[in-house]
Amino acid sequence: MPSATIGKLNQLKAQLEQCNNDTAALLLKRTITKLESQLQRELITPGSGKVTPQEAPKTSQTITKHQAPVQNKKASSQRQQTTKTPQAKSKPRDHLSQKQRLLPGNGTHRAWCRLPGIIRVQKMEGEKERPNYFLELDGHQIPLRVKKRFSKLIKASLDTPLMVKSYPQIIDGQIVFLQFCGAVELTPENVEGWVMIGVWNSGNQRVLVQRDQKCDQSKRILQHSPLVKEACLEKLEGGKLYRYECQREGITVTIVGVEAVKGDLNNG
Repeated sequence: MPSATIGKLNQLKAQLEQCNNDTAALLLKRTITKLESQLQRELITPGSGKVTPQEAPKTSQTITKHQAPVQNKKASSQRQQTTKTPQAKSKPRDHLSQKQRLLPGNGTHRAWCRLPGIIRVQKMEGEKERPNYFLELDGHQIPLRVKKRFSKLIKASLDTPLMVKSYPQIIDGQIVFLQFCGAVELTPENVEGWVMIGVWNSGNQRVLVQRDQKCDQSKRILQHSPLVKEACLEKLEGGKLYRYECQREGITVTIVGVEAVKGDLNNG
């Protein structure tokens, strides 16, 4: 009967007005909506009771009244998310802008050397202290930096004449230290070698080198400043990419030949 449905609706509306629990309020709203639909069907069905015009709008107004806070909460939540989103996105952009820009020819810059010598380790007093490795080369002791992934390899390579592959750090023509990255036996095939490719910085007379991205994901730029013969210096132009032929005497490194790197290079 419509009158019973209307009574149930009024009872649920009264409960909804006094309800402080969001979950219970939501269930009450759903039930009220179903009863309203049922009431409309009963009114359409022939022989059903009549409903005064004032009662139906009252139900609609009650639902709208209680739905408004929920809609306001959703709108407020969406505004907060919209406000936070630009700030969250701005952080990565700020972080990227602080990084040093990559040089042209990314992916082709390299700098490594293969040097004959003996790896030694300096004994430390404390057990927790990291061991100090160095390479004995023509009477010089060159500091050798070792990453953890090479710890087993370098321990197995101690006190034996080997051809050591490493990344050199050169300042004013002198090898300051080497970054260890491997060692092989001394054979006629494994001779000393240098590969140095990078942009020429004419202002400071330095080779700006970025490691090959396939081998090293680091984006930092290395600066090498080997000595340059006058004949090579005349061929070098600032900001251009070159392959450098190097020679070593003791710990002094000299550029004796240059070759421009040609072709289309990606900026990476």
